[in-house]
Amino acid sequence: MQMFVGLSSYAAIAYPLFMLFSLICAMGLGATWVKIEANMDAICWAISLVFLGAALLSVAMQQVQIMGLDWRPFVMYMRNDGSSPVRAFANVAQPNQLALLICFGLASLWWLLQVSRLSGFVAWSLACCLLWGVVLTQSRIAWIILPLFAGLSLLVRQHSRRVSWLSVASLLLIYVVLLLSLPTIAKWMGFVVGTLGERVGGRSERSVLLQHAWAMATTHPWFGVGWFGFGAQQVSIAADFSSTTYAEHAHNIVLNFAAELGFPFTLVFFSVLLIWCWKTCCNKFSLQHRSVVFVLMILLAVGVHSLVEFPLWYAYVLLPVGVLMGAVHQLRWPNAGMPVSFRLVKVIVPICLGLLIWAWIDFHRVVDGFLAFRQVKDYADIPAQKITAPRLTFMPDYYDYFQLLRVTPRVGMSEAEIQFVEKASHRFGYVHILDKLAQVYCLNGRIETAKRTMQSLQRLHPLVYTEYYDYWRALAKTHSCYADVFASMPPRDAQ
Repeated sequence: MQMFVGLSSYAAIAYPLFMLFSLICAMGLGATWVKIEANMDAICWAISLVFLGAALLSVAMQQVQIMGLDWRPFVMYMRNDGSSPVRAFANVAQPNQLALLICFGLASLWWLLQVSRLSGFVAWSLACCLLWGVVLTQSRIAWIILPLFAGLSLLVRQHSRRVSWLSVASLLLIYVVLLLSLPTIAKWMGFVVGTLGERVGGRSERSVLLQHAWAMATTHPWFGVGWFGFGAQQVSIAADFSSTTYAEHAHNIVLNFAAELGFPFTLVFFSVLLIWCWKTCCNKFSLQHRSVVFVLMILLAVGVHSLVEFPLWYAYVLLPVGVLMGAVHQLRWPNAGMPVSFRLVKVIVPICLGLLIWAWIDFHRVVDGFLAFRQVKDYADIPAQKITAPRLTFMPDYYDYFQLLRVTPRVGMSEAEIQFVEKASHRFGYVHILDKLAQVYCLNGRIETAKRTMQSLQRLHPLVYTEYYDYWRALAKTHSCYADVFASMPPRDAQ
């Protein structure tokens, strides 16, 4: 509907629709598995084994990183100079995502303990290893997820096996001790981390992102600003808020839905989701089933993380969660479901494989375009076929970005050229793009708009603003319009 009324383009919804379709397939797979096998133990065993193995392997990779070793291509390299704070991320490349994966591993340990796949001592020892990995990520989501896991495991203890309150309490205590003593341990091991006080009271970029999302939602309450429109709208309103960072999402799934899809849809969607969770996972009868408790742990972890980031955009989170949701739904309502003809499946699968191949080719066309810009000093030398959009592409906005890079701000630009720069700059609110947009405004008589754009640049990119402040100070000596904008720019040390 948003696409038809002009709030979103097909480029903005193509990949989200693909991810939604993948989620539906994953849920169908989980439900079918339970329908055929008549239990969930097999599927929980498979997923828990993968999660636990990935988590333990990631913790081992973290040790390689904090030791400053270069084990590429097997382990992503992390620079450790002994003076700059580091957060080990293993091969997941993002500390909070790694913390979520390790929490999945802890939930898997609980389930394997329930089915007697591990002894209590082995499970406790592996849990200590995983807790060390969580501490190395310095992720704050674990501050909430781990107590929730502990409380849930104690709540269902009367219906479960081999989990004592002493074991749970000791693991929580070990986590707290490691968390508080990490700076000292890190110094002894030869790397540097931020202190707990810095993590608690440091500059909060997310709080301003939430303010952005709320402003968008209240300004466009019915249908939102359009799917994937958060980043573009953020560029428009950033000057009215304090400094944060440029982001394409609100880092909170509820407010992101409200901002991009409107309040009515958001309220209905999350109301249905919460009711479903209660019916399938949270009632007293469901909590007596160990597999359902395992699924609930996974959903709790993803839910907490979704309030500060967007983990469901990652396949290793989205697809297993979809499989487990379908499985637990089928377990709760064994007579429900709609059979799909095998003939239909044989038609759909080749179509999907064809679309995947096309999407892969389409993606690598864009990659080749970025590589073309890296290989030349003068953008005018880039072959046109490398950066010209094909007739049909899932990613037309990136070809707009290529054209934007070749635009040189000048006096006397046409209205169509200015509108193109505006549109592409709002889609890609990177610091160099906002600088170019401000120069276009400045040289074409839109001084006030240029001033607001530079204020937005400072709000969205405060860490590199000093470089652009110095650059505009030099530009101010070359043209009076630059001097007018520079006179009202935020101070060089603005925070």
